[in-house]
Amino acid sequence: MTNSNAAALKAAFAAADEGNPVPLVELYSDEMTWAGFTLEGTLRLYTKGEFLEAFGVLAKLDESRNEVVSVDVVGDDLVTANVRAYRRLGELELDTTIVMTHRFEDGKVTRGTDMCSATFEEFWAKTGLSV
Repeated sequence: MTNSNAAALKAAFAAADEGNPVPLVELYSDEMTWAGFTLEGTLRLYTKGEFLEAFGVLAKLDESRNEVVSVDVVGDDLVTANVRAYRRLGELELDTTIVMTHRFEDGKVTRGTDMCSATFEEFWAKTGLSV
């Protein structure tokens, strides 16, 4: 089951990068909680709606990509993903890897986390953008 979850995760990220966010949105359970970073670099818990809303800031950039570089399957329900995150606003660029963990239940992500390098919040601080 987890190998199919890993494949679904990779396909959903690829579709989102092609302009179709529906598979990624549908992959996340409506009851999902996500422990992730704010643009300022602090951690917080997000609901699915808040998590997806936070992605809205990417529309303010000149360029943005998320590519699943690799995945690891852990046990029956966990998938970790190394996600190459590329962001550009004018001359400012971020090209880093974010480590994301996903817990699946019945084919949906119900819990997740991400870990970013310090370059993540440094980039966002330089842009002056906020959610």
